[in-house]
Amino acid sequence: MLEKRDGQEPAQIAKLSRAAQKSIIMSEKFRAAGSVGAYFALGSEVRTDLIISEANKLGKIVALPRVEGESISFYQHSDSNHLVKGRFGIMEPLPQTEIKVIDLLVVPGIAFDRRGYRLGYGKGYYDKFLLKNPTVSIGLAYSIQLVENLPHGSHDRRMDAIATENGIVTPAE
Repeated sequence: MLEKRDGQEPAQIAKLSRAAQKSIIMSEKFRAAGSVGAYFALGSEVRTDLIISEANKLGKIVALPRVEGESISFYQHSDSNHLVKGRFGIMEPLPQTEIKVIDLLVVPGIAFDRRGYRLGYGKGYYDKFLLKNPTVSIGLAYSIQLVENLPHGSHDRRMDAIATENGIVTPAE
């Protein structure tokens, strides 16, 4: 799956990312959220710059994750505060204003299935966060990352929806 995602041309990544982000921005879940947790895209991940920009424009609180030990915490991000390279080379906010309540969490992944489960990067950061902080979660992916079924365990959290360039997918039971 990573090979497929990484094999996309930069122009295709930009085009598909924009369409997937618009799926979230146009959703009722985004409109209703007072705070949005996003991520800073790495490599060929679906970009989040449009989501962050639109949330800021609408006066929403925007938070990005920061790895702290074996978990992630979310800190407020605005155009005025800086990002630093974190433990895995991912850009993270400085630990200034922690956001404890996130109304909508945009989640990256390697793959998502039609039941809402995701294949992440193996550390369980988002699953642990969602277990302790239940909130509306939307996986952000290219349609090539959407599969019928993924293996999952009791620790895996289901997404409430998955956004791709083709729109929002609501998981089946």
